[in-house]
Amino acid sequence: MTEESFLFVTRTLNDNHRQCGGVDGVEFLIYNWGLAWKHYDNPVHRHSFYEVCYVLDGEGEYEDDEVTYKLECGSLFASLPGHWHQIRSRTGLKLFFVAFEVIAADSSPETRRYEADLLGCPSPVVAGQERVTALLWRALYRHVLLQPADDGPQTNGLCNLLLRSFPATFGRHDGSSASKPKSFSRSRSHLVQLAKRYIRDNLSSPLRLEEVAAYLNVSARHLSRIFKEELGQSLVDYVTRIRMHEAEGLLKTTLCSVKEIADLTGYHSVHYFTRVFADRYGIPPAEYRRKTLSSNL
Repeated sequence: MTEESFLFVTRTLNDNHRQCGGVDGVEFLIYNWGLAWKHYDNPVHRHSFYEVCYVLDGEGEYEDDEVTYKLECGSLFASLPGHWHQIRSRTGLKLFFVAFEVIAADSSPETRRYEADLLGCPSPVVAGQERVTALLWRALYRHVLLQPADDGPQTNGLCNLLLRSFPATFGRHDGSSASKPKSFSRSRSHLVQLAKRYIRDNLSSPLRLEEVAAYLNVSARHLSRIFKEELGQSLVDYVTRIRMHEAEGLLKTTLCSVKEIADLTGYHSVHYFTRVFADRYGIPPAEYRRKTLSSNL
């Protein structure tokens, strides 16, 4: 296994396999198939997609939401959407990794189950015995290396099998199960995380409480309660905050009209959008844009 072969495999995957699945109701959009020949430290950060890594060699640490885990050869670890995390290593880690999101356009039960299972995993790091995910990762690597001309169904099938293995792998952390209180807390947390992702991806929709609850297959009353308890604010207030943040960014970075920005952020009345924006920022959106532009000159 050489660095050159690593680069060849990841380049082939990135050129030909950026989307897979769909046959069984779960479809994946791949942002990046990657490798790190010697990964040391990176800054504490978070992102809106999933990233799963497999340690082929080396030792280090992985910090997830202020909890530190040991990394060693054979470790698998998952960076979940919204989680602050960091990789640290003094000697350097050799890693396979894939960054992806689950395409949820059809809101299928299989898609919701996949995300619920992965977001609800008891630990972001698994180590020890050889796992299906590790075997599939090496099988994919060997297949691409030995059969580079195959950029079709067989390789795509292996990609899909690898990504589909993640919830089971992380859900079986050393064969143990979380205690009831921790499991309940994690369940509430991952429901809120799914709700936040749905809101972010559908800002132009009405996003009523009942709509989000129906997507998650829970009651509106239950979602409202756990949202308030987990985030300290109602779902309606959270949606407004995210819409205003998006509108502020669009005013600063695009030439979209105020009416277009209102539509993009779910306000189909420009007058109501202007009132909500002014209540939050103290001035109407058009004036906010003018002041921002003039201050940057």
